[in-house]
Amino acid sequence: MPEAGRVPFHIELKAFGQTIDADTSVPNARMRVADLLPILLTFDSAVVSLGADKAESEGKKISCRAGCGACCRQLVPISEAEALYLDELVAAMPAPKQAEVRARFEQAIEALGEDLIGRLRETSKLKEKDARREIGKEYFVRKVPCPFLKDESCSIHPHRPMSCREYLVTSPAANCSAPGPDTIAPVPMPAQLSTILYCFADGEGKAPTRWIPLVLALEWAGRNRAAQPYYFGPQLFGNFLKRVTEVMPGEEAAGCTFLT
Repeated sequence: MPEAGRVPFHIELKAFGQTIDADTSVPNARMRVADLLPILLTFDSAVVSLGADKAESEGKKISCRAGCGACCRQLVPISEAEALYLDELVAAMPAPKQAEVRARFEQAIEALGEDLIGRLRETSKLKEKDARREIGKEYFVRKVPCPFLKDESCSIHPHRPMSCREYLVTSPAANCSAPGPDTIAPVPMPAQLSTILYCFADGEGKAPTRWIPLVLALEWAGRNRAAQPYYFGPQLFGNFLKRVTEVMPGEEAAGCTFLT
């Protein structure tokens, strides 16, 4: 029986010869995209698992492990909703831990330098892949760890952004210290739901692509926290699922079924 005050959804998604068959529910109320993230992040992890399972079925081994934090020194793009989500996650931490994390954000911004940070604050200008690739290389050279990285492991692993979930490799872990097309073998994904989230500020997935460097998440959220729109929860989730069918490859999209 559906939980009171929530609308049930049944999800069937086929990809790589496997199927996600799951039930979830969404509050029957107005909410921000950030409020829907716990459900969306779980869904993204399920999609990522299809890619990981396919790689392993082909005899490949996922190299990513706790204690290997090389990728946590890369430029991590996150959506506006994820910036708000992380800001609220930090705000809910016990005071000592919160102070420690906020200090690491400040240290990371200082270590990256005014010039690079200034350009990262204008990511809307980084429309071309070459421009994004170049600033990503420049960021990685600085070797600045993610503010959430502790003892070479993600301290917010259950809450990590979609782009982090979707970055898995089967190449040797040592290669991640100098990533490149010839040294890194990413795990193919049925779909990268993060790309939907970058365009989901309108609650429909038709907005222009907007992303924020994770290192600037708290700064951005502090300026935009009060301006976030609210949407009807079930419609919001339905719109996201509709966009999933649109980004899935043709044969896979035909296997997507979302029932309320």
